[in-house]
Amino acid sequence: MSKMDVYPIKFKIDGLGEAKGELYRVKAPHSVENIYYALPLGGRVRVQDNAQAYLLIDIQVKSEHPTFDVEPGDIAYWPMSKAICVFWEKIKPYSEVNIMGKITKNLELFKQMKNLTRVVIEKD
Repeated sequence: MSKMDVYPIKFKIDGLGEAKGELYRVKAPHSVENIYYALPLGGRVRVQDNAQAYLLIDIQVKSEHPTFDVEPGDIAYWPMSKAICVFWEKIKPYSEVNIMGKITKNLELFKQMKNLTRVVIEKD
């Protein structure tokens, strides 16, 4: 993967700190580009099943290589709910997601998040 295909981002998590991640254009080009160029995006996250957090956004992207197969650290776009998801456990999402990238630093911060924690996602 060339540098041009990797989009560095950071998650500023209220009261907990900052996590870093990368979006990979090759995984879901439309999702990655639409979301990356809309950054910063922020709001209050929902924590689900002690395994994932998602942030509702006002961006609609179609399904791209949709999958139920997620790994800890995956960053995904959830077309059904128009949300960005971060997974810290291997679970099966409620509906298919577009995997966009990975958390590269401080994944453990997500495990400490409570429902409705404020998060801002920015370009890094």
